[in-house]
Amino acid sequence: EVLELLGPKTGGLYLDGTFGGGGHTQALLEASSPRGKVIAVDRDEQTEEFAKPLIERYGRRFQFEILRYDQVEKLDALFDGALLDLGLSSDQLDASGRGFSYSRNEPLDMRFDTSHGQNASQLLSQATPQDLERIFREYGEDRHGGQLARKIVARRRQEPIRTTFDLVGVIGTTQPKVLSKIFQALRIAVNDELTRLSQGLTAVTNCLKPGGVLAVISFHSLEDRIVKEFVRSHLEPMTKKPIVASEREILINPRARSAKLRAGRKS
Repeated sequence: EVLELLGPKTGGLYLDGTFGGGGHTQALLEASSPRGKVIAVDRDEQTEEFAKPLIERYGRRFQFEILRYDQVEKLDALFDGALLDLGLSSDQLDASGRGFSYSRNEPLDMRFDTSHGQNASQLLSQATPQDLERIFREYGEDRHGGQLARKIVARRRQEPIRTTFDLVGVIGTTQPKVLSKIFQALRIAVNDELTRLSQGLTAVTNCLKPGGVLAVISFHSLEDRIVKEFVRSHLEPMTKKPIVASEREILINPRARSAKLRAGRKS
């Protein structure tokens, strides 16, 4: 569906603004063969390992930079199409060791870029009860955000919340529906994701050629709402309703079940 919307052609220049494991980049390179080029960026330094095989395989057709997608204007390039896949990559969930998943006991970091900013453990130890409640209510859509904030404050008076299992213990449930929302909220706050998204949509659109296409895959309603409004206000919408994963894709990749794809064309 992404390739259908972007319509990569040989000689075109495309942006993968969220490189991750490189799956979309490789698909764009193959679809734009033999002369299409892809510039991929990611704020997570660990993703550089996944770029090396593509550099060897595609040579000058592929360029990789450690960069946030809201900084793409630094590339000084105009693109025929751009993709933002806002979800965590499977590698970040499964093997980063940074506490993105509640199913393994890891240090509670949650930063995409571990060289900057406050990690999740520090946020939980320093944020006011009011800020914690706002984070869980707004970013996790949790009606019990105030109760959880009070439990966190009570726990941190005794000892720091350093690991994922420490946090799960404070939350007091093993229900995935509850845990996923709380971990999502904390990750959004740590990485300032919604502000980055709003700024990034503008920055990427500014780097599109006239007629260029922006495609965005979001994974929760907060992101989708921002993307929907932006496409409607700044681009010619190409998707009346978001494209969702087929039943077959969900069977192959269950993590795609909440994905929503929207796209727009720059006039």
